[in-house]
Amino acid sequence: MIRNDTIIAQVTCPGKSAVGILRVSGIHANQVAFAVLGKIPKPRFATYSKFFDESKKVLDEGISLWFPAPFSLTGEDVLELQGHGNPFIMDLLIKRILCLKNIKIRIAQPGEFCQRAFLNGKIDLIQAEAIDDLINSETESVVRASLNSLHGNFSFYIQKIIKKLIEFRTNIEASIDFSEENIDFDFNIFIMSNFEKLNDKFLKIKNIVSEGSLIREAKRIVIVGPPNAGKSSLLNVLSCRDRAIVTDLPGTTRDVLYENINIHGISCEIIDTAGLRETEDKIEKIGIQRSWEMIKNSDHVLYVMDKTISLEDQKKTSIQFMKQISSYNIQEVTFVLNKNDLVEDFCGITKIENLLFISISALTGQGIDILKKHLSNRQKNKSQEGLFIARRRHIHQIDLSYCELLKAQKNWLKYKNIELLAESLNIINKLLGEITGEFTSSDLLKRIFSTFCIGK
Repeated sequence: MIRNDTIIAQVTCPGKSAVGILRVSGIHANQVAFAVLGKIPKPRFATYSKFFDESKKVLDEGISLWFPAPFSLTGEDVLELQGHGNPFIMDLLIKRILCLKNIKIRIAQPGEFCQRAFLNGKIDLIQAEAIDDLINSETESVVRASLNSLHGNFSFYIQKIIKKLIEFRTNIEASIDFSEENIDFDFNIFIMSNFEKLNDKFLKIKNIVSEGSLIREAKRIVIVGPPNAGKSSLLNVLSCRDRAIVTDLPGTTRDVLYENINIHGISCEIIDTAGLRETEDKIEKIGIQRSWEMIKNSDHVLYVMDKTISLEDQKKTSIQFMKQISSYNIQEVTFVLNKNDLVEDFCGITKIENLLFISISALTGQGIDILKKHLSNRQKNKSQEGLFIARRRHIHQIDLSYCELLKAQKNWLKYKNIELLAESLNIINKLLGEITGEFTSSDLLKRIFSTFCIGK
């Protein structure tokens, strides 16, 4: 995709530094090189150069790099000028280039270099997002995962399933075009066989995403449970500040409270909620409804109970809660037995009938380190070699695609309609294509690249 305008931006962070870098990309980059350097540098070689103003006086001197299209970051002609990192010098160079006559050149928008790289087929949308993830990484695991995504690890799995889907679509659509021809094999067996193969691939990729990826967004941990169990106290002790009001009155928390914290290198969003109970209070009812909404959209649920209640009641409450959320797509649930200081019992992790219980005291801090380690273990234990970044939008698209596949299989068994099947496969193809950017809208691209910094 050739654009008729050329863009420029400072690549290095604004402010004083040893080196400041400007990047120019577009069809007029060669004219910028002639104007500022007096010549086009040797392609892909670092050239010591003087940077001239309009009067041919030296503005600065440093390294120039020339990457002719299509062998560049953006797929367009790219010129990079590496000078001294003085903000005043950088500003003079940018003004010098923007004032060149007969050249349509402007300041780049946030993420525009990466956007052009995507539009010109140099990277897919997953890799473009991985660049932003890499820049904003705050832990070593996220850095490694972002690099793996940038190298195409996640894209590889998506492309494999798309390739199989296209093969299936090709055969289905060919059968529509030649429906009057004699078919010498059992077409139903062929279709069901492909459904089975696609189903296996979807289950595999869902498992890979679950076990081998880091969610870019903070891990969402929701604290729930009955009133006065110590939910707000747990939020305060995890965030190391008095974020929530704590009293001995039931129903103190009536809304949702958010707190972003770092637990052993894992970015987490801790959410405190209203106590789950039957009530006639209209305001508290709204808070409880919001609690259930938070539970539905959580990555990990901490169900807090008062440890002073009987073991029988603990077991009954935990089983009842698991039944209530059986239809939710929740990755993990941990039952937190608070107020251990009142019973002076074992403080740690126990497992009862596949349910995990951790005894703590939010008042004294007993067991909090054990709980924090438990919250971070699932992320820490993932294979560092194959780790990659998956955004929530990727997971959402995979889930939508898989639901459409199950729907298509059900409709085929019921109606045996080849046109309906072809349309469903087309929908799945587009849903998966939106992950890599094969099918995408301008609104989605604008939303993604607007989060990038200028110069990327």
